[in-house]
Amino acid sequence: MEAVIAYYEPILEEKHAEDHPKRQRDLKHFAEVAENYQRRTRFLEDLALDPIERSARENEAPESDEPPLVLSTIHSAKGLEFRAVFVIQAVEGNLPSRHAFGTPAALDEELRLLYVAVTRAKEQLFISYPSVRYQRGRGRTLTDPSRFLDGVSEDVLEPVELVEEHEHPEQIEESVEG
Repeated sequence: MEAVIAYYEPILEEKHAEDHPKRQRDLKHFAEVAENYQRRTRFLEDLALDPIERSARENEAPESDEPPLVLSTIHSAKGLEFRAVFVIQAVEGNLPSRHAFGTPAALDEELRLLYVAVTRAKEQLFISYPSVRYQRGRGRTLTDPSRFLDGVSEDVLEPVELVEEHEHPEQIEESVEG
């Protein structure tokens, strides 16, 4: 990723002088996302999502009364509405982005983006975050939920924690008793 950033930074400065700092932050954020991957191929596979129009043309959809699943960024979802919306990775450093920590105006912009995301939901809204994540060079680290969720009442938020189920529950009982 360092080589990619070193290659693209001069191009961004030359071709996009007016908004170069924002694009540079986006490039650094891209590198941060890549840090969560141990293999380049897996990272590229996850990035290579086909647009819905292309995949719909190339593959005949099975007879179904279900609408298609739409994956979108918050920016791309402006003006749209969906029955259910999932906001993922709502942790400090992602939402708000750590690049926004420097100024109140940048934090306000990140809060506005969250507002855009949550107001896309017509019926159901899910906001999720991991309690632990992998960071290159640091290994598994604990996360903090987004500061934007701090003031939300539990009447509105329904906390749910997913836990791994063990393949053989009797082994857990034996280890607890023993």
